[in-house]
Amino acid sequence: MKFSNEQLQTMIAEQPIGETYPYNTNDKEQIENYIQNLFYIISRSKSIKCEAIFDHYGSGYASYVDFFCYKKDGSSKINEKYIEKDSLTSIQLEGLVIYISRLAPVAIIGKDIRHKAIINTEEIQDEFFSGMSMISRPQEVINEPPPFMVEEFREIKQKLADAGYSILEKEYLSQPLPFKTKIQTFTDPRHYTVFDAFFYWMD
Repeated sequence: MKFSNEQLQTMIAEQPIGETYPYNTNDKEQIENYIQNLFYIISRSKSIKCEAIFDHYGSGYASYVDFFCYKKDGSSKINEKYIEKDSLTSIQLEGLVIYISRLAPVAIIGKDIRHKAIINTEEIQDEFFSGMSMISRPQEVINEPPPFMVEEFREIKQKLADAGYSILEKEYLSQPLPFKTKIQTFTDPRHYTVFDAFFYWMD
């Protein structure tokens, strides 16, 4: 799947494109609700636990919603330790990162190891991710299932397809952006790729 220069420029301007619902409505609230529903669909999986970041990483604007999915059976846990002075349990989880675009019916998948903190005291009961990586380059996109989540990768791909999302290929995303522009993101403006038109975060 390839997009015209006009479509890429529209997304850089934070405007949605697409011929399928809800992207064809140009209604950002409807798109947000649709992605929220997709999150619920994946979360109902018997084998996949999913966490999502809808708040633009707490500041600015993200052109996508960040899903982090891992196995429910506990096998995604690669390390766990209790930090007594903070009454905090720190868990390292290996899983899949899915970026769902807010601007087009497309997604990408990558890998990550994220740190989850669990606080359980008389005053505070809370869980949050305290460390993560971001997919910031097309080279970090994967098109084949990793050994640690083969069936889960396939299930996620199918659920994305059922919801009308196309998964973009690394090769296409790696192409240089074919026009000059300014994107408020981390990438060096001399080296923008097609990836940057779809997936950017303005802090």
